[in-house]
Amino acid sequence: ESSVALVTEAAGLSEGEVIYAGNCVACHGKLGEGGVGPNLTDEFWIHGGSIESIFKTIKYGVPEKGMIAWESSLTPSQMQNVSSYITTLIGTNPPNAKAPQGEKYVPEAPAEEEPAEAETEEVAIAQ
Repeated sequence: ESSVALVTEAAGLSEGEVIYAGNCVACHGKLGEGGVGPNLTDEFWIHGGSIESIFKTIKYGVPEKGMIAWESSLTPSQMQNVSSYITTLIGTNPPNAKAPQGEKYVPEAPAEEEPAEAETEEVAIAQ
């Protein structure tokens, strides 16, 4: 789960949406607004808002809060797709959203590559 990557292609996100609709809406709401489970549309996360943290929460569940572990019901690819779909809900501001819970998640900025040295061309000036 520490190497899971965010899925951005339509087919994976579509599968994630279907999995969400079939398994997650009862607790997290049709639009991710929360209910028994937390709101998935704001910037606040109880167990972390990174793709790795969301995947891990789905895989192992939160038994003390009533969330089952999905690792025996969903394949790793399905868990990756539904985790990625959940990230698309962030910032959607659905009606009747549950109040924020947990810590504000601020994504880490991607590591910047060193800028390539400017290539210089010597231009001969005709005199």
